[in-house]
Amino acid sequence: MSYKAGRVSSGNVLFIGLSILALLFFFSGNADAFSQYYVDRGCAGCHGATPTTCDGCHHHGSSGLQAQTNKGTYTPGEALSVTFDGGSQTGWIRAILYLNNVEVARSTGTGSPPRGGSGFPILFNTTAPATPGTYTYQAAWFGNSNDSGSTHGEVRVSTNSITVTAGADTTPPTVSSTSPANNATGVAVNTAVTATFNEPIAPATVTATSFTLSGGVTGTVSLNPAGTVATFTPSASLANNTAYTATLTTAITDVAGNALAANHAWSFTTGAGADATPPTVTSRSPDNNATGVAVSTAVSGTFNEAIAPATLTAASFLLRAGVDNVTGTVSLNPAGTIATFTPSAPLADNTTYTATLTTAITDVAGNALAANHVWTFTTAAAGAVVPSHTEDDDDGWFGCAMSPAGGGNGGILGTYGPLILLALGIAFRRRVQRRKE
Repeated sequence: MSYKAGRVSSGNVLFIGLSILALLFFFSGNADAFSQYYVDRGCAGCHGATPTTCDGCHHHGSSGLQAQTNKGTYTPGEALSVTFDGGSQTGWIRAILYLNNVEVARSTGTGSPPRGGSGFPILFNTTAPATPGTYTYQAAWFGNSNDSGSTHGEVRVSTNSITVTAGADTTPPTVSSTSPANNATGVAVNTAVTATFNEPIAPATVTATSFTLSGGVTGTVSLNPAGTVATFTPSASLANNTAYTATLTTAITDVAGNALAANHAWSFTTGAGADATPPTVTSRSPDNNATGVAVSTAVSGTFNEAIAPATLTAASFLLRAGVDNVTGTVSLNPAGTIATFTPSAPLADNTTYTATLTTAITDVAGNALAANHVWTFTTAAAGAVVPSHTEDDDDGWFGCAMSPAGGGNGGILGTYGPLILLALGIAFRRRVQRRKE
């Protein structure tokens, strides 16, 4: 009996010893792990080197957190508050506010770490989003953070859904730009005047009385489909080199009924304007209905302004004898004001010719002759004396009217004049000698 009792006692002792070692090993390992985690998470900085409670590291707060906005509808940027409540913990509260799960605020109470307060409820004040729409905030109790960025221990709940509306528009519209710009110069006389607004304008308020142009200019007023650009189109071209003032009155409103804060006026000055006047023929050579024209003459027309060289051709400057075209070349002087037709051969004697400058001829601005310019002349008869000039000589005689080519009395005198004068001189000398004898 005593042997068995001794064996049992020894077995019990062994079992108890192993059990004690196992318990020591188990608790020793947990203590080491707990201590290392406590250090790694930075808990010691807030709770001291030795943990006194698991709540000090893992459980700062609330198992029943709730959050509610102060109302359900806001205008953009309106003041908004969220109340956190329902938490059970006091003294270690770290609250965070999210909008669509993006952090927008964090509690900054006293203590280390900063506390949202000594206990719930906690109030967050912020502003509603700037863009109309539907939003949901989230509230969070944040344990074990130590500002490390970890969400270890965070409990997050959603608030009620809120709506952000645009709200009533009470802002007057403004003019953001004009065309022509204020004080512009050299503006085309056929320009349209426009004004651009920063928001859509009520179409019914843009009229010929709320958008005007000085000088009694009449026109039509229109608004683009977006309602942001008003246009005044004059009924006729504006005057050249003239100052005008455009005015938008306070009768113009935006679609919410807000009027311009004051009349908006700007000025501009037109330029010289485009050349719209057709050229004219001021003189011809030979002149209209001229007679006795030399057969070797060139025909020309003089204009009141420069002609576009490309428009002067053998088809736009014509010379005809009856229905037959005369061949020749056309040219324009360097100033562009004299067009000349030079026949390829002498014209026929005693013949009527018709010269024509057609409407294909334009000035350099592209304005064509208003109508064909036509004139006629007649050449001299065969052998006729054609004066080379009509200016008086120094002795009062007109220039030589004898044709050097011969033919007729003029031709005889031109050929034999010197011999006749010589014979007359000899006869006169003999007569003088006879009187002396």
